[in-house]
Amino acid sequence: AMASARMEIRDGIAVVTMVNPPVNALAIPVLQGLEKNLREAQGSSKVRGIVICGDNHKFSGGFDITHLRKSTQGQPSNDVSDFNAILCQFVEGGSKPTVAAIETLALGGGLEVALACNARVCTPKAQLALPELRLGVIPGFGGTQRLPRVVGLEKG
Repeated sequence: AMASARMEIRDGIAVVTMVNPPVNALAIPVLQGLEKNLREAQGSSKVRGIVICGDNHKFSGGFDITHLRKSTQGQPSNDVSDFNAILCQFVEGGSKPTVAAIETLALGGGLEVALACNARVCTPKAQLALPELRLGVIPGFGGTQRLPRVVGLEKG
């Protein structure tokens, strides 16, 4: 299966699903698919709200580490930093409310996508973490600002 994001509109709700087995890592095609679908959903008169979720009961395991390595070895690679601008525009600041539906795991960049949503719904077993903090990589999508706001400074 190719990495992508797909959208289904049901009863005024656009369900945008990140697809990249096994853990729906945020590879470039997933990010591009998210942008395309979110842009379309925000602009559609048929859509009242947007739910972002991950395929196969996993939200997202975060950035595609192979992509991160490429970008650090000076090889040209699609710039992911402007993805934060996309999150701000179509997830956080769009006219339609956005909800992250998190099952099992939302790590790193995946958690940052969830934090950008206006609300989050989690199953009791959901694991949320920014493992980049252990790798010494500063979270790239605005997670350092958003996480303390969502959980309060104590937990973050």
